[in-house]
Amino acid sequence: MNHRGNNQTPLLASLLLTGFASTGTSVIWNGLPFIAKRDYSFSETQNLALYLLIGLLYVPGALSSGKVIRFIEQYVSTRSFLAVILSIETVVCLLPLFFSGPWVIWVAGGVAGFCSAWLWPIVESYLVAGRHGADMRRVIGWWNIVWMVAVAAVMFAMAPLMTSHASMVIVGLGAMNLCALFVLPWYRKNPSAHEVSKAKQHVPRVYKDLLCGTRVLLPLSYVINGVFAPLLPFVLSGLLVDIAWQTPLAAVWMLARVGATGWMWKTGGWHGRWSVLWFAIGSMALGFVLILSAPNLAILAFGLALFGIGMGVTYYAALYYAMAVGNAEVDAAGKHEALIGSGYMIGPIIGLVTIQVADSSQVHSFQTLIYAILFLIALSIGALAVFGKKAR
Repeated sequence: MNHRGNNQTPLLASLLLTGFASTGTSVIWNGLPFIAKRDYSFSETQNLALYLLIGLLYVPGALSSGKVIRFIEQYVSTRSFLAVILSIETVVCLLPLFFSGPWVIWVAGGVAGFCSAWLWPIVESYLVAGRHGADMRRVIGWWNIVWMVAVAAVMFAMAPLMTSHASMVIVGLGAMNLCALFVLPWYRKNPSAHEVSKAKQHVPRVYKDLLCGTRVLLPLSYVINGVFAPLLPFVLSGLLVDIAWQTPLAAVWMLARVGATGWMWKTGGWHGRWSVLWFAIGSMALGFVLILSAPNLAILAFGLALFGIGMGVTYYAALYYAMAVGNAEVDAAGKHEALIGSGYMIGPIIGLVTIQVADSSQVHSFQTLIYAILFLIALSIGALAVFGKKAR
């Protein structure tokens, strides 16, 4: 990509825009199942289908982000394109004010999901372009903390609206995107230059192998999340949790993810180590089983926390290795986001298929679904072992 402009976008500007825009990420990927169940009486199957639609739109959007930027930069700046994306999201989030009916949540979720697939690779490129080594890890640490805290905070903020007007959360998301638009004047017109020769000094050979490892774990983490997130409202209802407390309880794994990311940010010993990836997959696997088989809230909360820790470790490592090896390009960030989208797409497919083949006694216990995901985890462990052996 031809970067124009030599100055980096101020870190504070990146963090502010990320904080505002991440409210949309939270609603799209975590809040919609609760809104759909509360206001539109969606079933487990319908929630999984909604996630499948968003995943199907997210993957091609993320993969095309680099090509789209290279095309439009002949006519407008990358910053202007960001303004267009945020404006579209703002408008579509106003739909619940004027219309009712299930189609509103399908359209709002689909359009916002596709726009996010273009938004985040660009934001990530702005964040790390021109930064290397410890400086790149520092800004990624700040960025991860900000967006993860914003995502968790939205789940608490949703709680008061869940008892009466849950769909108004989507309207609030539009207001936050509008706030993000006001940060853009502090952005450079285009991401700054990223000196490839300097980058190579901070990218040892093992990083490429570790990148392969994280590209196994990253989609796996979102497959798991894409399976249980649409079902979590039904799990919590089954445990007799009042609707006003459901979204805050769902945020347990998001808060644990913040803690894991904070640890990685402040400790430098994790980069270059395979043991971190093995810890992450073990934590996610055990957490997932506990989430869908929890007999009480304590076990559920513990499972959510374990999953959040594993997911936080996976995400931080995957983004760092992707941007370090990929020279901070939008294409590198696009591949990172596409892997996330593929997980969100595959997870609901697995959920829908297992619900169809399970007998009536297994549908609500999720036994067939748990076995299917454990099989996928076993395959991922095998792939991780192959990449780890190759790196030795």
